[in-house]
Amino acid sequence: MVRKAVLEDAVFIHAAIQKYAAAADLLIKPLADIYSQIREYFICEINGKPAGIIALHIYWSDMAEIRSFVVEKENRMAGAGSMLLKAAMAEAKKMGITKVFALTKIPDYFRKHGFKDEQKAALPQKIWKDCLNCPKFPNCDESAVLYDFNGEKG
Repeated sequence: MVRKAVLEDAVFIHAAIQKYAAAADLLIKPLADIYSQIREYFICEINGKPAGIIALHIYWSDMAEIRSFVVEKENRMAGAGSMLLKAAMAEAKKMGITKVFALTKIPDYFRKHGFKDEQKAALPQKIWKDCLNCPKFPNCDESAVLYDFNGEKG
């Protein structure tokens, strides 16, 4: 089950990001930032326990970013990631967002969900303010992927 995060989830979100920051190349976030951005987060629960998180960060009237996407190792084959991504994308579509991007080390995962490769230079310059806090800046080894709702069939 996926649900919107509530304030009580902030400590779990913070711990999950800290736990996987090095391996998944997530940007570490102070707990205070998580509290102030709690409305961006979704939580996936399996058997009543938090199994993963995802955030949908709005950049502009038509663009958002998938960030802080973490699934606990024991839940990676249980569909938690797909459920989280589907929930975040549904929220973006409901809000009228037409493009959702991610900077990721697992572009194949996103491609399976309809994302296409994108040039980092095509993304809004606002994203680079977050990149300044990354230890790999300016030598980013992540791939940019983009989902364009305007290109959907149906």
